[in-house]
Amino acid sequence: MRNSKVILFSGFILMSMLACSAVSNMLATPTPVPTNTPLPTFTPVPTNTPLPTSTPETEVLFEDTSFLNSCSTESTTEVERFVENGVFNLRIIPSSFVGWAECTKVEFTDFVVEADATQVSGPNNNTYGILFRYGLDSDDFYVFVISGDGYYALAIDGAKRESPDMLVEWSRSSAILQGAQQTNHLKVVAIGDRISYYVNDQLLGETQNSNLSTGTVGFFAGAIDEGNVQISFDNLKVTAP
Repeated sequence: MRNSKVILFSGFILMSMLACSAVSNMLATPTPVPTNTPLPTFTPVPTNTPLPTSTPETEVLFEDTSFLNSCSTESTTEVERFVENGVFNLRIIPSSFVGWAECTKVEFTDFVVEADATQVSGPNNNTYGILFRYGLDSDDFYVFVISGDGYYALAIDGAKRESPDMLVEWSRSSAILQGAQQTNHLKVVAIGDRISYYVNDQLLGETQNSNLSTGTVGFFAGAIDEGNVQISFDNLKVTAP
């Protein structure tokens, strides 16, 4: 009987232990299922913002806005050259006559030359503009000219020539402001044998000629059928191309 009782007790203890274990298991809080820990995100390394590039400044080779010591003011009975109110003037007195003035003492090879030209008085059938590559040891120069009635031309001219060598014949352009008291901005780009010419920032054309490679710059004016043509020039500037 002791043995049986002991067995029964052992069984009771076992059953009690199992029951307690079951109750204990039932009362215990469940262990949460582990969640996946998200991987850390990497912050991208900031890239360096490039600094803005600066626009290179144009190299000014020559500039004159007062004309006190640049353009020649030597006058003749046919051509008056003078400075008035800070601008340079050419007055051509007889008809069928042209005159010019050098405005730099140095020669330029590749350059951009520009100036403002105004027809002060005289008939619209005239000619005026910029001369360039006037060699110190040469009688010839290039000349880009317009007229008061809206034409333009490019030629080689000089003191010993009876007539100019026309590189671009007279052509009409709506870019030219016509008549008296109208100001036109003239520009020539000369690089090597290539010459480009503009009026009021509009490209009129481009030509090639290798006759003259270097020289000074200046102004040009001419009367055709009637005399007393007066042209004023201002804001002369020569820059590197």
